[in-house]
This record gives sequence, C-alpha cells and structure tokens, in this order.
Amino acid sequence: MCDLRNFWDEAALVRAPYVHPRDAIPAKQSQPGISSYSEFLRAFESGLLSETAFHLNLLPQPYHGDLENAEILLLLINPGLSACDYHIEQHYPAFRDQLMATIRQERRKHLFLDPQWAWTSGFVWWESKLRDVARVIASERFNGHYGRALGDLARRVAAIELVPYHSFRFGSSKKFASAWEARRFVASVDRSRTVIVTRSVTDWGLPDAANIIKYPATHARSASLGLKTTGGRAILERYGIVAA
Repeated sequence: MCDLRNFWDEAALVRAPYVHPRDAIPAKQSQPGISSYSEFLRAFESGLLSETAFHLNLLPQPYHGDLENAEILLLLINPGLSACDYHIEQHYPAFRDQLMATIRQERRKHLFLDPQWAWTSGFVWWESKLRDVARVIASERFNGHYGRALGDLARRVAAIELVPYHSFRFGSSKKFASAWEARRFVASVDRSRTVIVTRSVTDWGLPDAANIIKYPATHARSASLGLKTTGGRAILERYGIVAA
C-alpha cells in the first residue's frame, strides 16, 4: 500500500481545522475567522485576506489521481484559492465526498478532469493547463472526442502538491511532515513513470534522471503544460504521439 496514502489515513479530517496531526502550522501562517462562503466574502470585501496564509477550514488537497498506477506525475507547490472553494465545500457535500475519496484513494481518477465539476476553479485551472494536449490526444486517439481524452488523462495523470493547504499565493514554510512525505513518495517511484516537476523544483529535491523533467523558472511561474513545453511533450510521448 502507498506510504503517502497511509500517511494521510492518519488524518481524520472530520472537523476544522483540517490539518494533518503531524503538521505543526503556526497560527500566523493560517487565515483566521473564515469557515464559510459568506465569511470569505466579508473578509474579501474588508481587505482582510492574507495573500499567503493557509485556509485550514478547507479540506487539504495533497494529491489527485491514482498514486500507485498513474503513468504521469505532475508536481506542484500547493492548491490555490478562490471564493469558489468555500462555496462548493459548504454547499455541495457530494464534492466534499469526492475530495475525501481522493485523499483515501477510493477515487483514483483526477477529480478536476471530471466535467461534472467543470464550473469549479479546480477544473477550470487543470483543464486550461491540459487543453492543448487533450485536444491532440482526442484527435489522435479518440476520434476527436474531447471528453474521452480528458477521461483518459484523469486515469493516467496524478498531481501531487508539496504542501496540501490552500492559499492565494505560496509564501510560507515547506518544513511540514506532509511535504516530507510527498518528497519521499516521489523519490521512490519507479523510473518507468514520468515525473514532471512544474513548481518549486529545488524544494522537491529530485535527482537528474531520464524520467524526471524539471521546469526552468520561465515555465514554472505558470506551470504550463502546452504543446511547446517539455512537460506537454512528455505527456504526449506517453501516448506515442510526437508533438508537431
């Protein structure tokens, strides 16, 4: 069984703050006073939202996709933040169930490549990153059917966050147990899997290897996966497609 999943099984996540019991997060690094969509809006309107504080009343998102079997691992730094995150967790229990199923690895497909959640900020972000690649895969492997291409990517791609807690912008410590476990997991994956380090390359601490793609700073800013990037081309190569 996957050690990273075992680590997250230690976290009950039944009540806020939703923090792994081994992650000691100082109060100054968390956003106070927000546990609902309406409270988020009030803080937003009042200018009381920190750019870098973690929002620990939202469920963490340490990973998406199949940790044990996904052929392509995309490494990032931490989940972003929008008002949509509070709205959907408060008002759509089915979505929260899917987040929990992802953490427990009962759900193995990438949640934010599922068109059921196309209106969420997570889907909008992920679909935009993979859109050009998915279009090529749809054309070359699925008779132009874009939804089938997304569904196949959801099965074959997993994303892992170095730090699993939401913030507008990352500007905090990376010295958490959860970050250490994420690094340890990625360092142990088989070389037959493609690893694309899109963000925080130095902090992931991976060696140079044929299966590991490390983004330069110019690509890392946006975590681009377009057809002209090494990451986008590597995804297509897993499908036996050579980008034009």
